[in-house]
Amino acid sequence: MPLLPFDSARQQVESACAQVLTPIAEEARNASLPALSLKRGKTTVELAFFELPRTSVFVFLEVLSPYFRALNDLKKTYGGLSFSCDLFSDSDRRRNERERTRALGKAEEAPPELPPALDFSCRFDTKGPALLTFEKASDLSQEEINAIVDLFRKLAAREVKAVAPADPSTKLEEMGAVVFAESEDFAESRIAGYETTKRDIRESVVLPLLNPEIFAQVTQLARTKGGTSVPRAVLFEGPPGTGKTTMARIIANTSKLPLIYVPIESIMSKWFGESEKRLDAIFDAAGTYEKSLVFLDEIDAFAGSREQGGMHEGTRRILSVLLRQLQGLVDTSNVVVIGATNRKDDLDPALLSRFTLSIHFPLPNGEERAAIVGYYAKHLVEADRLALSERASGRSGREIEDACGVAERLWASDLVQHERTGPVTAPPVESYLEAFELKFGRATPAT
Repeated sequence: MPLLPFDSARQQVESACAQVLTPIAEEARNASLPALSLKRGKTTVELAFFELPRTSVFVFLEVLSPYFRALNDLKKTYGGLSFSCDLFSDSDRRRNERERTRALGKAEEAPPELPPALDFSCRFDTKGPALLTFEKASDLSQEEINAIVDLFRKLAAREVKAVAPADPSTKLEEMGAVVFAESEDFAESRIAGYETTKRDIRESVVLPLLNPEIFAQVTQLARTKGGTSVPRAVLFEGPPGTGKTTMARIIANTSKLPLIYVPIESIMSKWFGESEKRLDAIFDAAGTYEKSLVFLDEIDAFAGSREQGGMHEGTRRILSVLLRQLQGLVDTSNVVVIGATNRKDDLDPALLSRFTLSIHFPLPNGEERAAIVGYYAKHLVEADRLALSERASGRSGREIEDACGVAERLWASDLVQHERTGPVTAPPVESYLEAFELKFGRATPAT
């Protein structure tokens, strides 16, 4: 059985193993190419596998047994085992030894000594790759090369289990953000009045989100260089309680997109550099959605103007992250940002310039206040709604909602305390007048 020179054996092993790995996808590969060395007349072949359970011992025996006449000296070693793989049987070696001894005794030409067995050892390592080593105190035979390549082929691939992609909402909630799903409660009719504001949002925000292809085509036909007129960042500004947060939920609900609400406390941290990392991480997670809306409430609290002086270094770094995200230097083109502020003048001019649209939410006028009263007190006649609207002059929609809640509690308490018989009824207008006076004081002229 002829032995192959080391260089020839190395070329065969490396070439055959490379052919084994080629059709296997990267993520399914369980091995790297073998390492062959020749030191002090010993040929060594090392096979490294990324994953190899201890039960693979049975695979070793199954693959190697057909190639060798004897697998001897099975021993347990540190972290694995070892045994010898012999192309000759024990009787073959004894016969060869007898013939050599007899020939030497008669001064005859002795038959050649049989080549040594191929020593095999394996080491299982829980912290790294498993290592299989073949070592022989001579060159390798073709049969031994075939056995090594066959074992490599058997273990070179691993089963790749399909891993379901992580839900972005879970990661976002772990970071303190809130992900609002679609809800029937947030239709456009949820905000009473504000017809001009709702029309502007419908035409400038909702329709582009629902029909991005059409808006992109129009832009391509109109501009010298391509782009899109779909808004990337929208600013809602106006007094508290005028429906900015509710409108953000309505936009998300109408456009069928997840709304990621980012409260200020989920961003700010006392640790240096942590706040901007959190904001960056929220944008990265939002970007894993096909399309999403990020709602930054009270944006002036962590992105104030640098021109006012005295800006904290942490706030400055957060502002830099926002500017980078809104400018498009980071590829989050599938994320639309909605910022809300009660103090537009406090925002940094550079940040203001990044918003594609700025939509004002004013305090409701008399007609709009009456519509809001009608939303929270649907049983009242128009004259009563107008009277209450006058009492709520200069007040926001949220304040009117709160006042209507007071009226409901007043009436419910009256029913309980006086043990009124009969079916429960809605509050009369007198309860609303009392509640509005408690909340807003006496009637003021309408605006």
